[in-house]
Amino acid sequence: MGKMRPETTNHYQQRLNKTVDYINRHLNQTIDLETLSAVAGISSYHFHRIFKAYIGETPGGFISRLRLEKAAQYLQVSKKNLTEIAELTGYQNQHALSKAFKKHFGVNPSSFRNMHNFFTSHVNSGKHPDVELHSEIRHENHKQLLYIRIIDQYGAKSYNAAWEKLLKYASQNGCLDGTNDFIGLSFDDPNITSHERCRFYACVSLKKKFKPEGEFGIYHLKEGKYCVFTLKGSYSGLADLYNAIYRQWLPSANFELRDSMSFEKYLNSPGGVPEEEILTEIYIPIQ
Repeated sequence: MGKMRPETTNHYQQRLNKTVDYINRHLNQTIDLETLSAVAGISSYHFHRIFKAYIGETPGGFISRLRLEKAAQYLQVSKKNLTEIAELTGYQNQHALSKAFKKHFGVNPSSFRNMHNFFTSHVNSGKHPDVELHSEIRHENHKQLLYIRIIDQYGAKSYNAAWEKLLKYASQNGCLDGTNDFIGLSFDDPNITSHERCRFYACVSLKKKFKPEGEFGIYHLKEGKYCVFTLKGSYSGLADLYNAIYRQWLPSANFELRDSMSFEKYLNSPGGVPEEEILTEIYIPIQ
């Protein structure tokens, strides 16, 4: 098959953005190939191959993996029982979830939950010292975000190119007005998902309605309450801060997590300040 023209590539990227966003929103429901091909506006005959070519997994494999990794996250950070988790991740009952979970992770859900954390079995806890945590409670309004998706190890070299592409596109389309927030959405836990499959959306907040093209999409962050933690220094410290939030803060917190996206807000640019002055806020959704 010959190389596709850029406009053809943009056409499929835009349609698959819609499909992946649809999957993210409907993991608790039955998702069949016909529905996905209709969302994408691509015939079911071609959809399977196009999806795999762009995303790197079959639609069914992608959905199954996301459901099981979402179940693993619920087991780690919530008190929901298996029946509730099965309902939230699209399984008919806890037995169906348990069977699929053990096949994927090698342990059953109850054993997984009883581990202090899944990664304690293969990560030296001495490399993750306790972090002093300070937080504040904030209410955030709805945010409309222009995004570009990256599927790669968090913080990989591909991130720089993606941010440059996003900012150039936003600037060319008059989306930057000096009041924009620069947001990162991390959909996966690298302690659960293989690093090269971690999904990250680099985002710029928008005030006006905008219809993006090609590989760019729109994501809506719901209004709600958040516990906000601040990191001062290199982005390489984010992993330790996240681990501290979920290992130290969450077990003793008087909050229940809200079923919404956590996100990062980048308050300054690494190109404009010394590394030790970089400021990043982590927003954890709470009830």
